[in-house]
Amino acid sequence: MSLNRLCQPLDEKDYKRHYGEEAKLLAEIRCTLIDPASKLSIPADLSSAFDPEIGTTYVTLFQRGNSPIRWGSNRGSLIASIARDITKLREHERFSEFNPSDPEACRILLEVITESWPVNIGKVTECIFNDHRFEPGIMGFRFRYQGHSHYYMPTDAVTRSHMTLRHALNDMSKKCGIAKETIRISERAKLMKSRPIKYWMIKSFAFVTDGGKDDAVLPLYRGYPMPVPEAKPELLKKAFSSGVEWILENMQADGKFLYYYEGIKDTIVDHVHPKMVDPTYYNILRHSGGTITLLRAYELTRDRRHLEAARKSFDFLLSTCREHSVDGQKAVYPFFNRKSKLGGTGIALAALMHYVRLSGDLRDRETIEGMVRHLLSRVDETGEMLGYYIHPQFNNGRPILAPDDETKRALFSFYYPGEALQGLALYCLHFPDPDPSFVEEVKATSRKALDFLIHIRPKKYPDQFTSLPSDGWLMQAIEEWFRIPEFRDDSYKHFVYTDADAMLKNMYTEESCPYLDYPGGFFYEYGDHVYPDGARCEGLIAAYFLARRMGDDARAERYREGCYRAAKHLLYTANTSKSLFAHRFPEKSLGSFRFKLTRQWVRVDSVQHTACFFARLAGDLG
Repeated sequence: MSLNRLCQPLDEKDYKRHYGEEAKLLAEIRCTLIDPASKLSIPADLSSAFDPEIGTTYVTLFQRGNSPIRWGSNRGSLIASIARDITKLREHERFSEFNPSDPEACRILLEVITESWPVNIGKVTECIFNDHRFEPGIMGFRFRYQGHSHYYMPTDAVTRSHMTLRHALNDMSKKCGIAKETIRISERAKLMKSRPIKYWMIKSFAFVTDGGKDDAVLPLYRGYPMPVPEAKPELLKKAFSSGVEWILENMQADGKFLYYYEGIKDTIVDHVHPKMVDPTYYNILRHSGGTITLLRAYELTRDRRHLEAARKSFDFLLSTCREHSVDGQKAVYPFFNRKSKLGGTGIALAALMHYVRLSGDLRDRETIEGMVRHLLSRVDETGEMLGYYIHPQFNNGRPILAPDDETKRALFSFYYPGEALQGLALYCLHFPDPDPSFVEEVKATSRKALDFLIHIRPKKYPDQFTSLPSDGWLMQAIEEWFRIPEFRDDSYKHFVYTDADAMLKNMYTEESCPYLDYPGGFFYEYGDHVYPDGARCEGLIAAYFLARRMGDDARAERYREGCYRAAKHLLYTANTSKSLFAHRFPEKSLGSFRFKLTRQWVRVDSVQHTACFFARLAGDLG
């Protein structure tokens, strides 16, 4: 297999062959790192494929607890270039921190440039499939400034947790000194575009040792190992279990989950809230989502660790709850980060109801009924569900009881009503021995809210809708409501199907994009960088189960195929022992799911949504 294979159209079968020659080469690199007197030889077909005009070759060492070290050279031949890299790595001031004699500890990445073409940096795009498209992890840059050449290698997107051209330009500005002129990333990017710099876009082929005793090699695509296995039931169950274990293992003593982790920098400081360091940012909605994931695991495994951990998570949830009075009766809502969100109560109620359904434990009966009462109080006379009960920037932080239309618009959320309605549906379906008149009130108010969302919301807030629907929670809620015969309204069903159809329309397929890992991911506009999204996938699989329950077999099969394609795509975001070579402490990320392909962000909800989607799909496939 020639090193410039990536210049041609690719199929996953290209990554499924035996990589004996590449493994031999990486083994010899390791031996020469250990003992420079060792013989270094290059298999003939790899050597002949090397293009001395462009073939700069990088060798990088990774080891737990260390920042990586690397060197790149082009000495006219592959063997001379690699030999130079090894020499410079051995001379590196931190080389002694690495133990190349232990293949399980020290992983080696070899990356060779295979294609290069000049580009006008001002014309480089991230939203059109053409020769000027920058695709993170697939493309990199060679650039020449003030007489010196520098490189941003394709794998840098993964090993440095980058996702955009701006990230790449910021990184490149550090290599050539421009970064010293400003600390603002946006300004650095502008300077890199305005200075007299020549740019070439590049592609590469890359291999990394797999971290095992036998020192096998893994071909990399976009900086992570290929191929990704088919989305078969046993694999999805394993990935789901790994995600659940990550949630469980990172649970804190007070019942909170690890909200955020970024493995390249080894930080738990959320990128959205970088100034919140001690304590770090937390989110009560995503807390309840983590609880639901544990309960989904208990439902599938009956492992009491999951049920006990879910109970522990309620200790924290309930500590955030406040009470108020609705028509002289107790109403309950979580209050966190100085806010009371409709969705916060909705997901909390859903989590509590799943717990009751699975355990029969009714110790939280009054709290559950109080949450239901609070949610009903947040539905106005038109059926609109008000997004916030308390928000620090509205009504001086006091309860928002009768907001005007301007306030309603400012506090609009696509997610919160669906979360609330799912909680209310689960209450009607699973709460033991409820007050019949109260259940009828819940049903009547929920129907009014559903009618608003389906019939009135699109007219009142048309500007809030996008080409890619974002109402996966409502799709799941309607699936639950359809278990109750009087809620089998054709307009509700039509809403779920319409959103599912739009999701499939805005999903990359094998025929619609040039990248192996795009099919099954979403886009708003065709050409967008792919958008992995387990939350939308939960909405899509809800549509599948609804169609199947309603006997619409052809539709159900179409949605099932879309779910299968989406699951395959989401497997690219799984943090496995093979893919975590660039993480400072790989065990901290193991089992989780990133919510971008190359960015190394992990958040409890990126794990929750993907894991729960896998659980439902695996159960159906199995």
